[in-house]
Amino acid sequence: MARVAVDLLGGDEGAPVVADAIAAVLAGETDGRTAGSTPQSIQICVVGPRDLARDLLAERGIDADAHGDITIAHAQESVPMSSSSHDTLDMLRERQDLSSLVGVEELRSGRADAFVSIGHTGATVGASAFGLGRVRGMGRPGLAVELPTAHGPVILLDCGAAPHATAEDLVRFAAVGASYARIVGIDSPRIGLLSIGGERGKGDHLRKQTDIRLAEEFPAEYVGAVEGHHLMAEGRADVIVVDGFTGNVALKSMEGALRWSVGAMGIAYGSIGPAREVLRSTHLLSGASLLGVDGNIVVGHGASRADEINGCIRRAAMLHEGSIVESVRASVSGLPELNARGELA
Repeated sequence: MARVAVDLLGGDEGAPVVADAIAAVLAGETDGRTAGSTPQSIQICVVGPRDLARDLLAERGIDADAHGDITIAHAQESVPMSSSSHDTLDMLRERQDLSSLVGVEELRSGRADAFVSIGHTGATVGASAFGLGRVRGMGRPGLAVELPTAHGPVILLDCGAAPHATAEDLVRFAAVGASYARIVGIDSPRIGLLSIGGERGKGDHLRKQTDIRLAEEFPAEYVGAVEGHHLMAEGRADVIVVDGFTGNVALKSMEGALRWSVGAMGIAYGSIGPAREVLRSTHLLSGASLLGVDGNIVVGHGASRADEINGCIRRAAMLHEGSIVESVRASVSGLPELNARGELA
């Protein structure tokens, strides 16, 4: 059993698509990607305006007041998707009724085991860092996604939580990424560093520093620098680490390329359906796991459909069942202490 708080607000499609996903989860429907890896029974705490939540669920045949697996945590509104980093921080400091803060509080208080949001990523990351704190020994938290490849999933992190990551942050991403990889079934994960070439000493100052530190900390697991085409091909590494700025650009570039490929194949073969189903069957669209905070957090794409939000909810349950926070804590426990700037103390 896992208790998952789900942000009803935020996202591009509005609250109804989140309600569709919640109804599917309660009905036991899987998303086609995480079946068999999560508990059969998931309880949902809907985070959003109470009346709106009741009405949307009622439209889907669910009595929120009578259903044993539904609770509602009232939140008045969410951080707008267009909000700047500065405005988002101001809202998190000044408002207590934002869905990101209320969802994190459900987790912090023990009323939920995980929190899922497809709303403003910065708001979810900020609320999680403020409300839950970081795992001891961690620097900046990172967002990890599973990329689909012919050789099995590749874990990429960070994908946007830490755009100003240091070399020591990336060392910790390697440690926690390996722990995450084991939970999703990669027993002996190989670690790579995303750069502009595979040669030693190539890249900017951050890459050069990180290459040295990864070789020191993970002499058996570190395979060296990898290039962009290794992300979804050739299977050179199972965990690929990068700063959040570069990782987010890489991830969105891949998403765009995949969507173009789907459209091009649809034109070439007269139907977009088969190619679209292949894309939707991957883990890429079922959320990013925020690693390094003291709680289970999954951040979904703002444009997520109901089946993708279903996947986010099941991924959150998987993190709880796999005790990812304890694994992260153990993986960074032996690393050197960091100062407030994310550098060696």
